[in-house]
Amino acid sequence: MAALDSSTELNSLLEEWTREHNNNAFNVVSSLHRMAEILERETEEYYKMDPDPFDDRHPAHTMPVCALGHLMRTLSKNDDFMNTLTSNYLMSSNRDLTELHVAASRLLLDVMPALETAIVFQDTDGLERRLLHWAESCDDPLRSYATGLLARAMELQEIADKFKESNSTLVPLMLNRLHNLKREYEKENEENTSQDYDRRHFRIFAAESEMSPEKRVASEGSRNDGAQKYLESSNSSPMQDTKWDKSDVQEQRKQSPRATLSHYQQSHGSKEGGHTRSDSVRDNYISELNHSNSAWSKPKMRGEYGNVSDGLATFKSKTKGECSNSASSWAEMKVNVIGTYSLQPLSLAMKQRMILQYLTPMAEYQEQISAAFEHNALDLVFFYMDLEKNKDVRLAFEALKYTANLLCHKKFAIEFLTMHGVQRALQVPRPSVAACGVALCFYYLSYFEDAMERVCQLPEDTLSVLISYSLWLMECSHDSSRCHAAMFFGQSFPYRVILNLFDQKDGLRTLFNVISTLQILDIDDEREVNDELISMMRQLIRHVAHALKKYFEAHLSHKVDEIKRSHTHSDDDGSPVHETPAYKALTLTPVIVQENIEIMMELMPARVNWAPEVTFHKLGGIKLLCQLIALAPGWNGFTGKAETIKNALDVLNVLVATPKSQMALLESVPLYDNHSTPAISVLIGLADGEIPDPEVQKSALNVIINCVCGPIERLGGFSRYVGAGSKKRMNLKVGEDTLSKMWNGVRVNNGIMVLLNLLTIKTPITDADCIRALACKALLGLSRSETVRQIVSKLPLFNNGQIQILMKEPVLQDKQQEHVKFCKYANELLERVVGKKSNANLDASLEAIRRADIVAQSRITFQEKELLQLIHGHLQSKGLTEAAAALQREANLPRCATPPNVLPAQPCVFASPHLASPTCRISRQVNHPSASYSTIPSDIPSTSIHSQAVSRKDSPTNSGPAPSTPGPIRFHLGRQLSQASPSLPQAKAAKSKFSSEKDCGLPSPAWRTKGHLKGQGDYDMTLDKIVTEYLRKQHALCRNPVTTCPPMSLFNPHRCPEVRGKRMAPINATSRIYKRMLGPKVGGIGGASVDRKFIYRRFKPCHTYRNPDEGGMQCCSFSRDEQYLMYGTFWGDIKLISLQSGEETASYNFNQMSIEDFQQARDSDLLLVSCAENGSGVWTYGDTVVSKHSFEDSHIEFSNQVQDRIIGTKDETANIYDVLTGKKILKLFDANRANNYMLNRATFNPTDELILNDGVLWDVRSGKSIHKFDKFNPNISGVFHPMGLEIIINSEVWDIRSHHLLHTVPALDQCQLRFNNRGDVIYAIYKRNEEEMEDLKGRSPYSHTFRTFDATDYTSITTIDVKSESISDLCTDKSDFYLAVVENLKTDLGTEENVCKLYEIGRLRDEDDRPEEDEDELDMDDVDDDDDDILTDFNNSNDEDLFSDGDEDDGNDSEEEDDDDDDNVAFSFSDMSEEDDGDDVDDDALYELL
Repeated sequence: MAALDSSTELNSLLEEWTREHNNNAFNVVSSLHRMAEILERETEEYYKMDPDPFDDRHPAHTMPVCALGHLMRTLSKNDDFMNTLTSNYLMSSNRDLTELHVAASRLLLDVMPALETAIVFQDTDGLERRLLHWAESCDDPLRSYATGLLARAMELQEIADKFKESNSTLVPLMLNRLHNLKREYEKENEENTSQDYDRRHFRIFAAESEMSPEKRVASEGSRNDGAQKYLESSNSSPMQDTKWDKSDVQEQRKQSPRATLSHYQQSHGSKEGGHTRSDSVRDNYISELNHSNSAWSKPKMRGEYGNVSDGLATFKSKTKGECSNSASSWAEMKVNVIGTYSLQPLSLAMKQRMILQYLTPMAEYQEQISAAFEHNALDLVFFYMDLEKNKDVRLAFEALKYTANLLCHKKFAIEFLTMHGVQRALQVPRPSVAACGVALCFYYLSYFEDAMERVCQLPEDTLSVLISYSLWLMECSHDSSRCHAAMFFGQSFPYRVILNLFDQKDGLRTLFNVISTLQILDIDDEREVNDELISMMRQLIRHVAHALKKYFEAHLSHKVDEIKRSHTHSDDDGSPVHETPAYKALTLTPVIVQENIEIMMELMPARVNWAPEVTFHKLGGIKLLCQLIALAPGWNGFTGKAETIKNALDVLNVLVATPKSQMALLESVPLYDNHSTPAISVLIGLADGEIPDPEVQKSALNVIINCVCGPIERLGGFSRYVGAGSKKRMNLKVGEDTLSKMWNGVRVNNGIMVLLNLLTIKTPITDADCIRALACKALLGLSRSETVRQIVSKLPLFNNGQIQILMKEPVLQDKQQEHVKFCKYANELLERVVGKKSNANLDASLEAIRRADIVAQSRITFQEKELLQLIHGHLQSKGLTEAAAALQREANLPRCATPPNVLPAQPCVFASPHLASPTCRISRQVNHPSASYSTIPSDIPSTSIHSQAVSRKDSPTNSGPAPSTPGPIRFHLGRQLSQASPSLPQAKAAKSKFSSEKDCGLPSPAWRTKGHLKGQGDYDMTLDKIVTEYLRKQHALCRNPVTTCPPMSLFNPHRCPEVRGKRMAPINATSRIYKRMLGPKVGGIGGASVDRKFIYRRFKPCHTYRNPDEGGMQCCSFSRDEQYLMYGTFWGDIKLISLQSGEETASYNFNQMSIEDFQQARDSDLLLVSCAENGSGVWTYGDTVVSKHSFEDSHIEFSNQVQDRIIGTKDETANIYDVLTGKKILKLFDANRANNYMLNRATFNPTDELILNDGVLWDVRSGKSIHKFDKFNPNISGVFHPMGLEIIINSEVWDIRSHHLLHTVPALDQCQLRFNNRGDVIYAIYKRNEEEMEDLKGRSPYSHTFRTFDATDYTSITTIDVKSESISDLCTDKSDFYLAVVENLKTDLGTEENVCKLYEIGRLRDEDDRPEEDEDELDMDDVDDDDDDILTDFNNSNDEDLFSDGDEDDGNDSEEEDDDDDDNVAFSFSDMSEEDDGDDVDDDALYELL
């Protein structure tokens, strides 16, 4: 009722003002004072609700049920009244209107918590100067009101900068004024203090009604109008920025500011809401008082500030007895617990509060610290903190806020400690508003290492009270105090004395309970929470997570020191471990923490308990942290999200040093909507960049590394813990089991794919090298698993030399150190995958390493006369004709023997061999094979491969130089040249691993000839060595080098012959057909494969079909009788086109949605229609279509052998239905194994016994999952190979029986596969994702092509460019004679058109029909790498007959093609014999095709 009366009265006053304010007879002053009285009365009621004193939000947001917020909103929304109040009443220049100024200032000060401070002062020009004048020279109460308004203004940086000089004058004046008021206040308190000390201390407040208004107001205070706003980000300073010079400490405070409670809205139009305390706040406070250890009265101490705990204990028992006898009247306690608020009559306490509010923002600046020392500011704040001398708790709170800002300066912090400031602060009673200020002081004090060292050297009982006080603040105080206390502990845990006392008082439980009881982490709590309360909870989690991180890192450091000391005791030669003093802070940098984790994992036995970890497990901390990092990514709009997740990950990073915590990551984490996911899956998602923050990625990778890179043998390494016999074997088994489970957990949750993707990351550029190194280290740990090693060895990362390309240079040149780590881990990974130590070269893939080993063992010989011919030609070119003639005469060279100008296919860069000793290695360059054989792009420069070889100058046979001494090739990232000769200077001997030069080996011959290594005329290099090395380079270019090779020619490039036995089928088609008459049906071994490549590289377009209804085309299929071509449209139609006439014969409408796919039954009129948006269904078609069954699945298809079942796919779930009844038979889904492929399609295997769904293999009979295949792409879920023993998932081919990765086919990446009816040829079309469809520049070059592959060995046959925008679908007929392709064309008008083109398989386009401009492109499309190899074999072969057959083949092809065009004869695989298993082709049919 009181609130309703206040609202009614205020509205009536505003209405009266609206009517009469222009009337000169209207008493404006009285009306303003009455409004102020209403607000002050409701502010008093607002204080009784116990709001957080640091909460500067609008009262309507803090306490929605409070009348004060509604009253302030009523005033602030009346723009006419507020503009008149600030612009006219306050700014009136008439000196006779002092009473108006007083009333207006009072009302504005009352309503300021509901106003935007910047708007008030920026929209009123000159208001700041007028307030400065009033605060300096006017009398009270105007002076105090102006001071209170200035306090709000100076919180704005712009205003504080603008009036810097005025503030420099006003601050000392305010401090002097504060001293005078303090003396008056002391005298007033002495007069009001009772002489009866036997009665309770607050007897004077027993009955407010009996006290005079003046005395009551004198003992009460006002609300904190000048509370500083909380900063939401912990990366900003707790002080406001300014152009003024500040202390160095303020820069430190910018990194960890004052706690932020919630998202304090500055706009009063934000969403209402808030949390209201219980109505029985008085009883709660009395209960807290009875059970607290705080002091209401000054305790008895030893000396001046001796044993604080004794005084607290004395006070506790005294207070408890009083409360039990008198029930401690709320009227007596509220002044000391909550405080009061009144501006008229203006009390001495209120005057001092407003001065302190002004001094608080000024204390942040370095210029003002001298005034605080000169005017003894510490004496003032110590007086106000003592609530025996100061009876106003709000005044004490303002003094503590002022003290906290002064503690930003190191000099003042030291002075504060010298004058026993901590002991004085601990006397502030709790619960009380002033206790919130104590929490802020402790937090600011913890930022100085010197200050904290002094704190840690306080008496133990004082420190014990300090920890107890802070724990109480975290548990029972306001939310701001919880934040401040958590941040204080986060800064203090590195000090051992604080950490030990914290553990003694079970502080970890208290700290953990701060977040464990929050509603946002309780997934079962469905109550609605407003945004501001959610923001406050997130801030609490943020600061507690940081404190937990520091807590476990400090304990980790102490545990590692203990382990080191144990090793020192067991090892006499070990150096002693120096322990950090208890009052000194530990150094806890990320590097040191990671080193400590590695030491602990290596040396601490698996079964030894670590006390902090055991306690945390009992509290459920691991599970809650995993739940936190799983839920936090959805906290949109929270600026501290990344920091919170990182801190939680850092806690897990320390804890997973033990096997128990590692195993906890394999458990499921409950989420909203009854979902759950393994914790390790959440970590992998964060490492993959779910949160676009590199620090989060690195922290997640560190956790994964600690899980997979731990030691297999966890024995501890010292006798104190190591057992023998069965116990030792048990420890080994524990280590192996834990690692095996972690390896499997990471692999099953697609960790390999994520880590491989991170190896190629390039953004953010500043952290890419570090992320690459961490990902490579994690892969290195995973590769200890035999299964992972087998999978990784088949990936293009190693087979194609991609990792060597990444090792060439860092992403950012400034990150060389991180790149060195990456190269180190990559080398170790290569060695582990290869199976032997290889010092992997930057350009060497696994195949290149094998070839290089063979090359190193080869004897290199050449004809000496060819070398002399080259020398003769060189002498002639230089004009040395006489020397050339002499050489020709003496060497008996033929006349006019000019060597042919033949150059190698690729330039060779040679390194100079070093032969200082017989065991020295020759540095040489090994280039990759030619373009037709190389798997590495030719534009990538090669680097040197060092091998061991020795050549001799003379040969006893005189037929050529002796071959190099064979030896293994060794690959190096770099080479120390200091080993070349002792005379080499160290500064020039060492060569950078990242040198841009191609030759990272020994110095060049030119460098040697200058006498750096030998005397003048004495050379290590000979011409024979140079030529031998030159020929060895050519030998290294061979696709299949052999150890024993014939003498090489210096005039013609060397090429080792391809291995082709006599029983191999000829490459030439004519020779192969001729050989069939005499031998095997397919012309020899491999004949069927060559036939497939010959046939399925030729496609002749014969017809183009368009939809006349402009409904487009989406998919296609041939009819069951192969008389019609059927296609589905975007409008839900399926149309039939006659293949003979080309006319549309029928059209069926199934629904109004786009048809994604359809399938006909083999022996009935059933038709399966799949629609992604509107579900799928089973239809019968004839003259009309009839729907039989409908399903919610986005895709359906028949079983393979007997079409009595249907398998449907909906997201990650597969459903099996009965064709006749349409009932669901089986549902296949496992949330813990789901891969979440974007284009998932479940399918039966050829025998219908297995199902592949979402990358998981299922058994149809039992309905259980058999195996989850590793995920390496986000889209394609995979298909069965028709032979039934392999599964193709994107570019990876898996063995169904062993579940091993057989090989990878990069060309199949992101392709939809179709097999021909024999199952030996694959058609692949590229499937565009949504991003590529929107981004034209990012489209794949294969989006407008279809490709064919040999399904037996996955070699590429050809790539056909259809010259369209994209391809939607393709299909073949049963005889594999026709191929239908749905293409998306772009018209001249810029619109897209869908057409279906029909191609004849095995025939080339007619020369007359081929556009002239397309000839070159078609030729390039039809040329395959394998044919290049064939031509190369022909060119290097000595079989003249075979070579001539190849020449005749070109002419025969064109002639026979003309015959084919006339006779319209085509080849079909239907002519093949079934018993040949695809290895035989009918002779006559192939001959007719040719």
